[in-house]
Amino acid sequence: MGVKTLLKSGIVLDLYFFKNNRSAFVSMLIWPYLTLGLILGMGAMFGSAQAFRQNVGLPVNPLTYFVASTLAMMVSLDVMWGVGGSVLHHRWIGTLPYVLLSPNRTSVTLVFTYVPRYLMTAAIQLAEFAPLVLAVEGLSVGTLKLGVMALAATVGMLPLLGFAALFASFLLSIKEESNVLSFLNPLILLFSGAFYPAYLLPRWAQLISAILPSTYTIELARVAALIGSPELRRVTLLIGALVAMTALYNSASGLVIEAGERRAMREGAI
Repeated sequence: MGVKTLLKSGIVLDLYFFKNNRSAFVSMLIWPYLTLGLILGMGAMFGSAQAFRQNVGLPVNPLTYFVASTLAMMVSLDVMWGVGGSVLHHRWIGTLPYVLLSPNRTSVTLVFTYVPRYLMTAAIQLAEFAPLVLAVEGLSVGTLKLGVMALAATVGMLPLLGFAALFASFLLSIKEESNVLSFLNPLILLFSGAFYPAYLLPRWAQLISAILPSTYTIELARVAALIGSPELRRVTLLIGALVAMTALYNSASGLVIEAGERRAMREGAI
């Protein structure tokens, strides 16, 4: 069973899931705008659009800024739940032993069966926000900004897959059945600057932010909103950081998840 088979199985699984569970599909369509509405609503309670521009220091459209933030935040959460949380899901339904005994390495199985779902949901969410961005930014500038957001969602996926696989190895080795990601994900988003700029966090929190790939994914998505024509140097630096993290986290996840498998089998955690 090769990578091609894993990708195909992931596509078929997601298509049949949404076909047979239309409420989940409708929820996926509504969720991005609910999240954006919540963020904009909370922002309106504490200040105006003009105050936001003064704080940022640039003539940025707050709507585009928070669309980029919402998109990056949601795709980051999706990776954490889709790869890391799948271990808990397989444990709950009793299929985890079969995943561990499959011909491919567990990290490969978890990642490649998930990639089609990520690309599909990210594309749907970007398409949902596209009319809104084009309406407020215009056709030419809006298309450019949407392109940068798509780049952030695609390149940002690569290190996040390895990072989420590290969480999967941790969940493999513990006997805890509760969903620990429920309280870890908000902390990761907080340190990534999803709710508050990472450079304004305390020094110790900035050190944590520096090792999180979601920090650079969110920053790259926001580049589209902060400037009318993204500076190539800034985009290149962020992409370079994400590529380096891709090599680091994906290499580490392959080793660590094997250790998690051995410990899980030795201690009966599955």
